[in-house]
Amino acid sequence: MNWGTGIFITIVIFLIGMISLVIISSMQPLNLVTPDYYPKGIDYQQQINRISRANALDDKMEFAQDDKFIYIGFPTIDSVHQPKGEILFFFPRDNNLDREFTIDVNDSLFQFVPKEGLMIGRCIIKISWEHDSLEYYVEQDIMIK
Repeated sequence: MNWGTGIFITIVIFLIGMISLVIISSMQPLNLVTPDYYPKGIDYQQQINRISRANALDDKMEFAQDDKFIYIGFPTIDSVHQPKGEILFFFPRDNNLDREFTIDVNDSLFQFVPKEGLMIGRCIIKISWEHDSLEYYVEQDIMIK
């Protein structure tokens, strides 16, 4: 065995390793934040407006939890109309764990979300709602216990 054979074997082993890494990495799942990530990015100015409207409210969102429920308190805008929209429990580690709920508040403007079916751990609650034809958006990091 001479130097040329050793160099050739080293290059072949390196190429086999690189090809293996490419194959393995292409088989890994790609979890985007949402399936329609790119169209939502184009409309992001509207999202900024929703966030600004929510931040400008006098009352802020309230979040609490106990053993069975997560409590979400909505700001009081007026007493006539109830907020309409969605609550998304977003789990950054796996999008298959995400859960979505329709807003259905009680007379005190609180939403009770059962913990049953939600994973324990870090979660981002994404709330988008409409009130009097104005849209609002709030995100809150929580640790589900």
